[in-house]
Amino acid sequence: MVAKTISERIVLETESRTASGRLGTDRLRAEGRLPAVIYGIKGQSTSVSIDAALAERAVHSGAHLLDLKLNGQIEHVLIQDVQYDHLNKNILHVDFLRIDPTKKVHVRLPLEFKGVAKGSKEGGVLDVQHAELEVETLPLEIPDSLRVNIDDMELNAAIHARDIALPPGMRLLTPGEQIVCQVKLPKAVDTTADATPGPTEPEVIGKKVEEAVAGTAAAAAPGAAGSKPAGGKK
Repeated sequence: MVAKTISERIVLETESRTASGRLGTDRLRAEGRLPAVIYGIKGQSTSVSIDAALAERAVHSGAHLLDLKLNGQIEHVLIQDVQYDHLNKNILHVDFLRIDPTKKVHVRLPLEFKGVAKGSKEGGVLDVQHAELEVETLPLEIPDSLRVNIDDMELNAAIHARDIALPPGMRLLTPGEQIVCQVKLPKAVDTTADATPGPTEPEVIGKKVEEAVAGTAAAAAPGAAGSKPAGGKK
């Protein structure tokens, strides 16, 4: 289960949905709403509709953890699946999954790199190899991102996943030895490729093979030195 959240979670008002099929969903979209399904922790599901504009905002902001208002009650849900049209532009349907706020979930959190590395004074540049970490935490305690301070990074220094400070109660799932970023010198430009090579005779593919075949044929020809007529006496 993967989720992300924003500082202020979006609250989506839901309405019960009974109409199904193509006509029912087309009517909803014409009214500016989207069909959606809320799946329960134990498998039960509820068909609802949600405001299309707010749903678009929530999905495109990366707010996978949302609050749904259902029958006057607030429920915490994860965006489990989003279906788009054939152009992959407009949202057609959203699946939500209820969560238990007391049970931890696995999430991938983006890394936010802050500062200027000391190694940059020697020509080094920051090479980011992994821009997110996978962690385990409570759903309602998911931060927007994890901050990584690079001010003290010397040339050739590296920060591993285990070096990044996590909030209390959060557990790292990414392998600790995984390199997140390094300060490295840019790769040297190969100047030899610009040198103009001298004139050379192009090699003809198969030339050596043709010469070998010709030599064999000449040796086998009548009158050739060392050749004997077919069927002749020794």
